[in-house]
Amino acid sequence: MRRKLLKIFLTTVFIYGCVAPPVTKNKEQPNEEADFGGLENYMEYHRYLREIVNTLESDPEFKRKLEKASEDDIRSGKIAYELEFVSHHVRTRLDEIKRTELDRLRELMERKANLMENNSIEDPTHHHLDHENPHTFEIEDLKKLIAKTTEDLAEADRKRREEFKHYELQKEYEKQQKLNETNGDERAKLENEYKEMEEKHKKHEKLHEPGHKQQLEEVWEEQDHMQQEFNPKTFFMLHDLDSNGLWDETEVKALFIKELDKMYQSGAPEDDMRERAEEMERMRESVFKEVDLNKDGFIDYNEFMAQTKRNDFQQDHGWQGLDEQKPYTDEELEEYVRQHQYHPFFGYAISNYLEVMGFEIECFCAAYAF
Repeated sequence: MRRKLLKIFLTTVFIYGCVAPPVTKNKEQPNEEADFGGLENYMEYHRYLREIVNTLESDPEFKRKLEKASEDDIRSGKIAYELEFVSHHVRTRLDEIKRTELDRLRELMERKANLMENNSIEDPTHHHLDHENPHTFEIEDLKKLIAKTTEDLAEADRKRREEFKHYELQKEYEKQQKLNETNGDERAKLENEYKEMEEKHKKHEKLHEPGHKQQLEEVWEEQDHMQQEFNPKTFFMLHDLDSNGLWDETEVKALFIKELDKMYQSGAPEDDMRERAEEMERMRESVFKEVDLNKDGFIDYNEFMAQTKRNDFQQDHGWQGLDEQKPYTDEELEEYVRQHQYHPFFGYAISNYLEVMGFEIECFCAAYAF
């Protein structure tokens, strides 16, 4: 059963449920303002999304058409035109869900206006429904909801990459800061420790190119414990864990566990598990870019079989890990260091300068204490 629409929506719910911003208390702001547009809004938006999908699938005829629809028809929103043929009670329920969501959005904006003491605040555009028709759920609503979830998935990847870049920049900045706070033999010892850690991390078995024959054969032999010759059809079925004829992102990422074990071991001080997680996502993106021809976020059986028949599938170009390919440029690191090197009062640069000039920091602090 190819329940693509449901999987697209619920994948979005899962991703944003994981990355939704935490609710933090700000002493200078009411809790309502701190929560505005945050976790509560995520949860309510996903409630709306789930209710729409479940209601649509309660119509047997629409569900049948959905299962037979192509990925392109779903992603493009063409499937939305089938909404005209759903049963009356389903349309009535969809109308009720939409009106409830619109009421929620209006209430949300009223709360924001009251907190901002500005009753004329403009209502931001919520792209997951049609505001021009506030009474009924129509084709345009479903098209907007499909488009919004597709955008959300792409945005989640973009945010993940940006957050990881920031993580790596901060990691390198702290390393440089620690080195600059030492000198002489202590600095040389610390530099040697860093170098040994880096070299130890880089000493691992060569990584295969994700999604290519050698990498998949290794999974076939070591993870699946198959003795016979690699069989693409059997391999696809083995890793189609929910037997729906599609590989989703989770099923594809599971193919890289053995590969990542070569490079990252839990508990090893030289191996960063945050980097392992990012490495898995990078592999997933690489495979989907190459194999997911219609860009619907799934790899179906035909797409996988087409990949195994390409000449390039037989080639193993290896994989350049994060230890060889940093997620930031030297210029970005310089800018990050420049923005973060100053302490609110004296700053690291000032402290370092005073040490070089032979002043004692303790004496400086005592002289200018307040």
